[in-house]
Amino acid sequence: MAPRIILIGPMGSGKTTVGRALAEDFSLSFRDTDEMIVSQSGREISDIFIEDGEDEFRALEKIILRTALLEDETVLSLGGGACLSTDAQSALRASGAFVVYLKISLSQVSSRVGFNQGRPLLMGNPRAQWQNLMNERAPIYEGVATYICEVDSKSVEDIASEIGIAYELRGKGIVRG
Repeated sequence: MAPRIILIGPMGSGKTTVGRALAEDFSLSFRDTDEMIVSQSGREISDIFIEDGEDEFRALEKIILRTALLEDETVLSLGGGACLSTDAQSALRASGAFVVYLKISLSQVSSRVGFNQGRPLLMGNPRAQWQNLMNERAPIYEGVATYICEVDSKSVEDIASEIGIAYELRGKGIVRG
């Protein structure tokens, strides 16, 4: 069985925090692909990027995603780039899961992420890099998502509640997916 709810979106959108809240609300387990990568590799993601390169990280991420999609009913949070490949997009669509894109603005994400140096894809000019990433990724997130949840200025509880309601409505055929 596939995970019930999968959270996608950029770094800082709240995927892990919201995912934990949803898992608690639905009495499900919670998994985070970034945490799974760190656990399996024994290294931080930034170290993998720096030492092995992005291609090697994405290959490991792809394996972790495939494994996670096979796990029993759970809430799954994906790393920001986990759904970028066409293979990952196909796997997400085929999973039958309720895929939620947590959409956040640059102004909101900057206070959450802080644009520190621990984010390998934001080296140099972090705000411009984040915006460039979003220009590339937003259409993919939107194309894969069953539901888009705008998270700006909302509490974790409000976001989890909105997603929970949308998930229940999906089961009744009211929300697509």
